[in-house]
Amino acid sequence: MTNTGKYVFLLLTALLLTAGAAFASEDFQTVGSAEIHDMLEDYLAENAGLLPQADIRIRSLDVHRSFELPAGRMTHEIIPSDPGILNSRRFTFIFRVDDRVVENRSFRAEIEALAPVAVAAGDLRRGVRLGEHDINMVEMDLAQERNPCLDSQELIGKELKRSIRMGRTIDRSWVEEPALVHRGDRVSIVVRSGAMELTATGVAREDGAKNDVVTIRNASSQKDILCRVTAPGVVQVEL
Repeated sequence: MTNTGKYVFLLLTALLLTAGAAFASEDFQTVGSAEIHDMLEDYLAENAGLLPQADIRIRSLDVHRSFELPAGRMTHEIIPSDPGILNSRRFTFIFRVDDRVVENRSFRAEIEALAPVAVAAGDLRRGVRLGEHDINMVEMDLAQERNPCLDSQELIGKELKRSIRMGRTIDRSWVEEPALVHRGDRVSIVVRSGAMELTATGVAREDGAKNDVVTIRNASSQKDILCRVTAPGVVQVEL
């Protein structure tokens, strides 16, 4: 081999070694659907205290393709589209490598939370005071319900503010404490001052549940006073 040939050979060898070293330095880490799924599961577990007591699962997660991040210590932050988490339809992932933000991606996901929910055992009319026989507990996805009740005891003894068809979820906002005093009722007015207690008779000017402040007309003075409902037919003067 001539001197020129040796020179060309050495030059090509040096170029190949340099290119190989450059290629080796381009080191990446791959993030795919399995990794995103695990990250989201961990996030849900970490925020269990903000979620209802239910069997929470990832129903679907759209990660179309894997992507690469630079080599290094990777951390991530997840931001749900809804602060309530359960009703979120997208989750934004912020990726950092060695404490530097390198990627920001949003993935569509559906979360389900299965738990027993209170539903009407039959057709229930407005004004009905609920008893145990009026309620069934049926497993449902809480993400599909607005304000479900997970404990039937919360509903027992309360009155319906609207009629409900059989099998319909009983929304917490559809019930209220029953009135202990009704407009036109004669009531006992109690006045307490230290150890002293006085009573008088009055007429309710409006309906009131326990602890509601209502207007009562004193039967003797014919003056209206504000009283707090304490028991059926009993009110206490607000001093």
